Amino acid sequence: MQVFVRQSLAIVSTGLLLSLQSYEAIAQNRSSTVSSDSVNQSYRTQQFNTLPENQLKSRMPRDSVKASTNSAFSAGIVTGTSGAVKPSNGNSNTNEQLDLPIDSPLSFGTSKVPYSTSRVLGGTTNPAQNNLYRRAGKLYMAFGGTTYNTVCSASMIGKSLLITAAHCIHDYGRGNNGWARKVKFVPAKNSATEPYLSFESTQYMIPTAYFNGTDTCTQTGVVCNNDIALVALNNNSSGQQAGNLTGWFGYGWNGYSYAVPGAAYQGVFGNKLFASITQLGYPGSFDSGLRMQINTAYGAYYATGNLKNTWLGSAMTGGSSGGPWLVNFGEDASGGDYGSSNIRNVIVGVTSYGNSEQRMGSSWFGQNLEFPNAAYGNRGAGNIGKLVYDACDNSALSAWKLQSKGRCT
Repeated sequence: MQVFVRQSLAIVSTGLLLSLQSYEAIAQNRSSTVSSDSVNQSYRTQQFNTLPENQLKSRMPRDSVKASTNSAFSAGIVTGTSGAVKPSNGNSNTNEQLDLPIDSPLSFGTSKVPYSTSRVLGGTTNPAQNNLYRRAGKLYMAFGGTTYNTVCSASMIGKSLLITAAHCIHDYGRGNNGWARKVKFVPAKNSATEPYLSFESTQYMIPTAYFNGTDTCTQTGVVCNNDIALVALNNNSSGQQAGNLTGWFGYGWNGYSYAVPGAAYQGVFGNKLFASITQLGYPGSFDSGLRMQINTAYGAYYATGNLKNTWLGSAMTGGSSGGPWLVNFGEDASGGDYGSSNIRNVIVGVTSYGNSEQRMGSSWFGQNLEFPNAAYGNRGAGNIGKLVYDACDNSALSAWKLQSKGRCT
């Protein structure tokens, strides 16, 4: 009788009757991840060529909704405990299909959201090689064939663990047919200079909801909860792990370093939940996508229904997808008080989409409908916690387990 009730009990969802058993399976699937291991196995030892820089294409999704008319979005407060993982200090375009055509950088776009975008600066011949910047780089992807034909940006969060956007390595909702065949990461790329050589991989991980097209999104594959991906990098041609050369960033979840101004200051700053964010990437509209750019802006948390995102103003364009969004970027000075939530160089998002108003968005790192848990192992909450747990620790994923291999953190 108990078994009969369990199998016969029905739940009404979007007009369909689902058995409790089926409902539980769907709930479990929402919180899962998918790896490209088995699909890409045949490409691991193949040599891939790279198209000339002026032939590479961007993969950045475009948000077709104008912020000024998008009244459905409203600011909100995320529940749950915010957190962050400390980073490592490390040791010692005319060439793209431009998604956001811009004649010149602006202090704000037609969305009237302010920002400041420029080339990264430094005292060497390769500014991108300076500490902190060098943890980010350019990502080349091969979709079809054995040639790297598209570009994104990415950054390190472990010795051989890379973070980028899911759309950079997978076509939304296409399952096993959606994977890029191989990727190549070039940290601190500056024109033709590749100071740490390059790191290839056929091993990536994305949320199952993105893989099968059931993610919470406002448009198909655009403005989504879980446009996040991890890449397990191979060593470079000198046998070195990327993170041992560049260091790596930390990551945060559930609004680490975000805040709502106190009541006395809301007349000036408003009552939105926001953070001061630094964005890094290789947008094709600047320096032909060959030099790293930096954007500083405040990022506001926006939510509608089950969707959670961060928006900010930016002049970056296609090619910057997957680049890190960081809070507390920089290094501590001696003395002084940096306030609360002050861990340095913490990634709280990656560039996910843009629009013609010079506004960009990122999936929210943390708990959401698809990844509701407050903790996945000791790797944090929500989508980012589950991805890193599966990449570094999950014993069920025999091809990964990066922590035991000395390739995580």
